[in-house]
Amino acid sequence: MALFRRKPQQMSLPGMNAPRGRAAKVAAPDRPNALRRLRRSLTTVPMTRRRFLAGTLGWVTAAIGTALGIPALAAWVSPAFRKQTGGWSPIGKLTDPGPDQPDLSPIGTPIEAHFTQFVQDAYLQAQPQQVAVYVINEGDGRFTIYDDHCTHLGCPFSWNADENQFNCPCHNGVFDLQGRVLGGPPPRPLDHYEFKVENGVLYAGKLFKVNDQLQRITQ
Repeated sequence: MALFRRKPQQMSLPGMNAPRGRAAKVAAPDRPNALRRLRRSLTTVPMTRRRFLAGTLGWVTAAIGTALGIPALAAWVSPAFRKQTGGWSPIGKLTDPGPDQPDLSPIGTPIEAHFTQFVQDAYLQAQPQQVAVYVINEGDGRFTIYDDHCTHLGCPFSWNADENQFNCPCHNGVFDLQGRVLGGPPPRPLDHYEFKVENGVLYAGKLFKVNDQLQRITQ
């Protein structure tokens, strides 16, 4: 009867020691995770000449791209950070304009014009620049001068006479004749320049912002 009371023995292959008893646990194989595999590859793969040159070329390319990208980005957004050095800049004569001067006599029509002013850009020293503006002769010696840059990202806009509105082609910003936002992403109306008329010449002064009621909000 002792033969039937013996516990069954677990079969094992030659050369392998199988764990015995109910308390024995099956050992999980060592499977390194992704981080461990990465560390192992970094420490075990030898640094060859080709690997060194590839890594160096990658860092040099990234540095060149960054160096070229920063000025380009600054040039793109610089209109939002322009600072004037002050003073009044002549735009043109109100009567008998020269061949290279705009005709500012039409009433209520935006006229594209330019004037030279010292401007401090975001990444350049103050230097003379041609500033683009739109001038509206309101009559009775009153003028409205718009800065020719959209209040969204500073892209130049144009006057659409057929639609009687200003259009920015970059992001579909739309402004009415008074500079109010009609559509698109611009957050506020067009920026204005101070003006004065002296000896028959129209001058542009300081650039300022206005709110939705066209009230000046910056000095």
